[in-house]
Amino acid sequence: MAIPHDQIDQDAAKVVRRLRRYNFEAYLVGGCVRDLLLNRKPKDFDVATSATPNEIKDLFRNCRIIGRRFRLAHIFFGSKIIETSTFRKSPREGEPAADEDFVADELLIRRDNVFGTAEEDSRRRDFTINGLFYDLQSDQVIDYVAGLPDLEGKLVRTIGDPDIRFREDPVRILRAIKFAARLDFTIEPETYRALVAHKSEIPKCAPPRILEELYRLLRGGAARRSMELLRETGVLGVLVPELAKLVEQGTGALPAADDAAAPVEPPPTPAEKLTRYLDALDERVRDRSGSEQPTNAVLLGSLLLPFMPELLGELPRGGDAVTRVEQVARPVLERMRVSRRDAERTRQVLLAQRRLAPSRRRRGRPGALTSRDYFLDALELYEVAAAVDDASAQEAARWRRMLREGPQAAGNANGSSDGKRRRRRRRGGRRRRGAQIAPPTEANT
Repeated sequence: MAIPHDQIDQDAAKVVRRLRRYNFEAYLVGGCVRDLLLNRKPKDFDVATSATPNEIKDLFRNCRIIGRRFRLAHIFFGSKIIETSTFRKSPREGEPAADEDFVADELLIRRDNVFGTAEEDSRRRDFTINGLFYDLQSDQVIDYVAGLPDLEGKLVRTIGDPDIRFREDPVRILRAIKFAARLDFTIEPETYRALVAHKSEIPKCAPPRILEELYRLLRGGAARRSMELLRETGVLGVLVPELAKLVEQGTGALPAADDAAAPVEPPPTPAEKLTRYLDALDERVRDRSGSEQPTNAVLLGSLLLPFMPELLGELPRGGDAVTRVEQVARPVLERMRVSRRDAERTRQVLLAQRRLAPSRRRRGRPGALTSRDYFLDALELYEVAAAVDDASAQEAARWRRMLREGPQAAGNANGSSDGKRRRRRRRGGRRRRGAQIAPPTEANT
């Protein structure tokens, strides 16, 4: 398996060459090597080196050291970051008894700053397909962990005992699902068994790390397959039981149609809608660059909207929409520990679906909605939902045209064909026909 040189980021190559020039070992490492070998475009490029974070900073003026649990050097090239890490070994190979961050009979890693060699660094990584190094100087892939055979066999396998590796860092369970879904790989049987056995330990990890991995599952171009694996393994029920319950309730069969009536395709269940929404989300992600990916509010709205059909006018408005959004969305968002800002934006985007849907169109100027700061997110979510309904797709196209060309181009997007604003009635009431204004008196003149 060869790596095409024209696909290697030139700034990452500069970092490696400078480190080598100062007699440090340095390699491309991890996901970029994996993706290059699979002929995929890497999302970013990482470097591993024998230089310590402070030594890296001394060599690069455009460097910043970040992290407490895992100290890294970020080397900036404009908006691009080349993440550069020092070779590490498993912290348990040091002296865990003297480290206050370790607890007896507890495998969870809380700090990871024990420096080591390139081979030790490779063996402490999570999966074999992520433990590959690439030496630019010799044009050679260095494989200490049998990652190349797993790459050829399309297998996600932990490095070492999966029971230990998942207990050390349960977020690796989400990462295993992410790689299996995104690369269309199979989780190796022993790894899969351990994943299911230790899924209940995921809540031990910091909530922001868990939430970030969930966003990556939804934003990685394989959201549908990720959701299938989350449900199949039972991980969804551990992470967000409220959402898991909505999905299971939404898989129920619909009442049988009248035999005398013409055969009509039954409407999709909420769970089927969720699958189609995630398909549409994946298509949008694959068609866009990294800077144009769906926002967190669109991702969260895609998970929740299938279970609120009244917001799209598919059911009569039975009750207050705000209350309905609170009933469905709030428990899920709170369980996921979504930030206050993203939670509020998600609620705004969900409620805006009523005004975008044709059966819920309100009178007045459509420009009042398009001027809202959340309108683009709301429209993107509506376009995701339009994957289920052709009528919604036509309406979404009208809103998109109006956004480009102004309200006059919207046609009937605001309920009238001419796009004119209705004149408001005077508060004093209409003047009676024939009434005259009294002529001025002498006193007034």
